[in-house]
Amino acid sequence: MRKLKCLLVLLLVIVTPFLLSACKSAESPNSTQDKKVTINFFNQKPEITTQYQKLIKMYEKKHPNVSVQLTTSGQGGGAAALQSKFSSGEAPDIIMLGGLPEIDRYKEHLLTLKNMSATKNTLPRLISGGMTEKHRLVGIPVDLEAYGWVINKEVFQKAGVDPNRIHNYAEFVSAVQKIDAQKDKLRLQGVFGFNGADTNSITSMSAQFTSDYYKNDQVKAFDSKKFPWTKEERMKQYLQLVKQYSVKPILSVKYDESIQDLLFNGKVAMIPQGNWVIPTLDGLQKGWVQQKMGMLPYYVKDDGSDELLTGSSWYLGVTKDHPSHEKAAKDFINWMYNSKEAQDVIINEMRFVPATKDFDIKRLSDDVSKEIYEVGISKDAVTPIHKQYPNGFANEVIGPMVQRYLVGKTTWENLKKVISNQYKQLKTVQSGQ
Repeated sequence: MRKLKCLLVLLLVIVTPFLLSACKSAESPNSTQDKKVTINFFNQKPEITTQYQKLIKMYEKKHPNVSVQLTTSGQGGGAAALQSKFSSGEAPDIIMLGGLPEIDRYKEHLLTLKNMSATKNTLPRLISGGMTEKHRLVGIPVDLEAYGWVINKEVFQKAGVDPNRIHNYAEFVSAVQKIDAQKDKLRLQGVFGFNGADTNSITSMSAQFTSDYYKNDQVKAFDSKKFPWTKEERMKQYLQLVKQYSVKPILSVKYDESIQDLLFNGKVAMIPQGNWVIPTLDGLQKGWVQQKMGMLPYYVKDDGSDELLTGSSWYLGVTKDHPSHEKAAKDFINWMYNSKEAQDVIINEMRFVPATKDFDIKRLSDDVSKEIYEVGISKDAVTPIHKQYPNGFANEVIGPMVQRYLVGKTTWENLKKVISNQYKQLKTVQSGQ
């Protein structure tokens, strides 16, 4: 009997460490979940910083073990600030990416997002904008944006011009001339408030004449080493129209001024922008957008089929630099895209149009946003490709060249030559081929 007791004691001494080790192993997943995780989110859209902070507080309240640190840098400095983060070894966990050139720059850091629930309802034609050259999905579109002419409907109405009756370029020119003929009576500074000081706005305008060429294939646009001039004549006509009928001096008009003063106060009939101006306008006067804002496309085809360009300038990616943060980062993004409470903030406060299929259009708070969604989901929708231009092209090439052309400092032929050569050179250098 004493021998049996000794054997049992010895057995317990031998087995107990293994049992404790097994218990610890079994507990490790839960104990990991109990640890506080801090994920870093790099945002390149300063105008929605407040709304992102609100979403973060909502999420942290429901997920006390997760902290989200938001860093915002934009207004032309976002790309450099993001690159600095990676260079200093402080790679964010979630990053807002501006087009395939940025995706290509960070592709080795980015996780594949194909199986995330947030990607399931993405509009199919926008998927290529979040892919690497090997067709690996690494970015989710932030929203659906429309590019065209933002108009002040009140000015059009006072001038006796019905925007719904404009269907081609000739009718657009007639409307411009009719408004201009009443400029003094309407107390206008110009028909257009073209913000010639902003090279990014000039670049997005150029997309009106280059995008259809690529048939919604963003990767093809990114890979191309040629700037497409298939709509050259119409691009030239629009720039000449702007030169004649815009506020002067044209290069002095800045982005904020064109929206918050010229358009809002009815000093011009229209500006070349998109629906990202909605929060600013409604912030100046509640209900202004629903009452006074409309949008017109650029008339390039002249067959009655021209619509607003609709796409996404920004995509969200998740890095793999901090493996222990990956799940938390993905969970936060899935929550933003799938939960009704997050979507309510995104739709009603950010005023975004979701870049998703099967969205209930009634949830959008203004008619312009509803129109954009309907155009965006149509089979003939065209995605703008200016975000796929090479790095530096907007601010160093096409922007300055168009500015020079608008003030008579260069010819159209020289503009074409410089843009074509510089585009090819930048693409060649940046592709490493």
